[in-house]
Amino acid sequence: MNSQLLFAKPFRLLVTHKTFAVLLATIVLMEIAHGVELIALFPLYLKDVMREGVDTIGITLSTYLVADILIRTPAGWLADRWARKPLLVIGILLSAFPLVLMPRVQSAQFFLALNAINGIGAGCIWPALYAAVADLYGKTRYGLVLGIINMVMLGGIALGPIAGGFLLSRVNYANAFYFCFAIALLAGALVVFFMREARPTRAENANDARLSFRAFARFMNPTLARLLFIGLLLTLAIGMMLPLVALFGREVLRVPPDIFALILIPPGILTIALIIPAGHWADRRGRHAPLIAGLFLIALPFAGAPLSTNLFIVSAGAMLAGLGYALLVPAWNALVMDYVPENARGLFLGAVATAQGVGLAIGPVIGGELWERVWVYAPFEVAAFFFLIAAGLAIIEMRAARK
Repeated sequence: MNSQLLFAKPFRLLVTHKTFAVLLATIVLMEIAHGVELIALFPLYLKDVMREGVDTIGITLSTYLVADILIRTPAGWLADRWARKPLLVIGILLSAFPLVLMPRVQSAQFFLALNAINGIGAGCIWPALYAAVADLYGKTRYGLVLGIINMVMLGGIALGPIAGGFLLSRVNYANAFYFCFAIALLAGALVVFFMREARPTRAENANDARLSFRAFARFMNPTLARLLFIGLLLTLAIGMMLPLVALFGREVLRVPPDIFALILIPPGILTIALIIPAGHWADRRGRHAPLIAGLFLIALPFAGAPLSTNLFIVSAGAMLAGLGYALLVPAWNALVMDYVPENARGLFLGAVATAQGVGLAIGPVIGGELWERVWVYAPFEVAAFFFLIAAGLAIIEMRAARK
């Protein structure tokens, strides 16, 4: 009965707050669009149609990430000064309209510039979206709500490459661009017609917005600094793995890609299934325990990666890492939300998103260098070290909160 009540909570949240449902739909649609573009469509289009090399493909994708990272903090400030909805619409439009022009350009430099605009749009979306969610709910629901958001985001991220592979096997490149454009426009239409602001208007909130940078300086205490650094360590460790997962399956485990994909499916299902209950636990029992437990659990399989290449042991380790991820992510997000001041939510959450983006941008470079120059297991060991440092910081934060 208790489990039924637990899984009924997300449904009640969607029914009672239609804006929350709109925001979740926006996350899914934009994650699918960006997943199709960045992972499936752009690399193949640049190579097959524009005849560019792998270096140009890497620069194009890095340009998107850099633009995304650089715009997040100022976008968060704008979300405080204006409102969440206008910035969200602007971000979606900036992500959408380059897709109409990209299949028409002949120059790789122009394509790169359009992808930078795409990245600026993505950088506007996330601070506004998270701030809008924080406006809707109080601290007692942050864990559950952020668990739902992370579950939906993981689903969108997973669907993007799958949808891209399915799409490119059935339509030409131009239609694939237009498909992504249509998905983004649908997300924009949902926001325009169905999203409602849950905070004061710009006129009523103007004074607070002008003070947001002062609030940032005033409220950036050791607690928030620790939480930001934990977020950076997490994304650094995860980012290190992104370009190496497929290589690990082929060159270390020596299994075909389809078999390795089957190994990764159960951990993914476990993570998605547990992330909402973990968020609910963080609301009921506190944020620190699941955060610390999750960090130690995810560190264990990374630290033990060199011990065995047995597929069953590797799968069990991936399940353990999925459990740790499900525990720590909603707890960490909820802790950050607890300490973010109301009059500077957009700015603070933009700074958090920037820290995460830096980790995801730098992590693949570190992971690749460690793999090539040190040892194939070196990225796993360094990632485990980052998780343990983060766990130590979380323990310090828990003790400070109890004083």
